[in-house]
Amino acid sequence: MASPAPAPDQQLLQAPAPAASPPVPPPTTAARPRGGAWDGAKMFLAGGSAGAVARTCTAPLDRIKLLFQVQAVPSSGASPSSYTGVLQAAAKIYREEGPLAFWKGNGVNVVRIFPYSAAQLAANDQFKRLLAGGGGELDVPRRLASGAAAGMAATALTHPLDVVRLRLALPGHAYRGAVDAARRMVRAEGPLSLYRGLAPTLVGIAPYAAINFASYDLIKKRLYGGEKPQRAAANLLVGAASGTLAATACYPLDTVRRRMQMRGHAYDGQLHALSTIWRAEGARGFYRGWAANTLKVVPQNAIRMVAYEYLKALLGVQRAKTDT
Repeated sequence: MASPAPAPDQQLLQAPAPAASPPVPPPTTAARPRGGAWDGAKMFLAGGSAGAVARTCTAPLDRIKLLFQVQAVPSSGASPSSYTGVLQAAAKIYREEGPLAFWKGNGVNVVRIFPYSAAQLAANDQFKRLLAGGGGELDVPRRLASGAAAGMAATALTHPLDVVRLRLALPGHAYRGAVDAARRMVRAEGPLSLYRGLAPTLVGIAPYAAINFASYDLIKKRLYGGEKPQRAAANLLVGAASGTLAATACYPLDTVRRRMQMRGHAYDGQLHALSTIWRAEGARGFYRGWAANTLKVVPQNAIRMVAYEYLKALLGVQRAKTDT
């Protein structure tokens, strides 16, 4: 068994850094930290908690976005012109269903988002550490690859809950809850109905997670240079910017995914859905609900990223050089 590395203080006494070099990182920073499974469990807990808080705060805008995306599908229970704007949709939901309707389906949403956010955030950190070079440095392609792999792994894990959440968010559904919805879907449509839309989801989440995580890290590196003390307010703005950039680039694939999750959709596949939406609704059809989605993504991504970093520090997760 290898002998333990000398303490950071001993290292400094034995070989002091040159005056021109950057400040020595704190003792909890290492190129490849040895926290092992315990640190991984802490990351999982921090990621799930951060995601649940962020999603609950933005649940009203998420429901409005879903209704915009699926109102053109006959089985949605709404006409294609039922919802015409964010404020109009909010007023209509409040008037017809009451204030709690904005959080309809949020229980299953939180159940879904906890493992999803936990797996995605923790996996991104782990993939970055795995792909980093000997000095713990990451180039842009490796950051993109880490984010894409983390997003796909988390999505495959939680996709059935996402399908059930969509069904519960629709007006006039006949389900008594998440378990009843899943049971009736399996009985009436088969078990594969819980994985409806998984392929376009994976295609859509890979670039989204890659752009989101990589841009967040790169903006922070440019902002702080690895030396300046970080500020939560600035990191919230960085998280908002990276989330908006990623969501805007990938929103058409998200719309296709939602349409294909609907019962009774008329699409034979992703390419058929893309061409059908383009012919029937034009470019605007791909961006229905984009405003509500952007308003949701800005605070959600910002809160999730900053909360995750705060909770990791609170739980004592050992920092790596790949952490920005």
